[in-house]
Amino acid sequence: MEDTLHQLGIEWNKLIAQIINFVIVLWVLNRFAFRPVLKILEERRQKIAESLQNAEKIKQELAEAEEARKEILRKANEQASLIVAEAQKVASFQGEKKIQEAIEEAKRILQKAEETARLEREKAKEEMRREILKLVVDISSKVVGKTLSSDDQERLKNEVLSRLPQREVSDAYSRN
Repeated sequence: MEDTLHQLGIEWNKLIAQIINFVIVLWVLNRFAFRPVLKILEERRQKIAESLQNAEKIKQELAEAEEARKEILRKANEQASLIVAEAQKVASFQGEKKIQEAIEEAKRILQKAEETARLEREKAKEEMRREILKLVVDISSKVVGKTLSSDDQERLKNEVLSRLPQREVSDAYSRN
């Protein structure tokens, strides 16, 4: 058996030394390379998961703001309807002038409510954009593994802003 191993170029003392060296190298790599890399990957995974949760939270807040806007418009429409109905009753006693005043007041209330709702929606959108930009810069910094320069951050913000959906204000109101 030993002749066969010797003919194959295998020497027991060298083979055992190589196995010991291999085990030592494997232990060193596991201790100083694999574990730290796996730890870094796990931290990145957790940060990305947190970022996704934050994005979902922002999306939910935007939906809530949209519901609040609809509620404000509904109340404004109810008020406008009440004012118009009351104006018609008063008009039977006081004439056409009072009807016009009530209708104008209802329009002003409706316009004010629409403007308030539009401002709230724009505020929510801007907050969402700022949060998304912050998340993108943070995630990009983490993934790249270095701090981005202000030029890189500005370029990244512009790129993200250009990809975010832009809706016209008239489009939003035409659906209601």
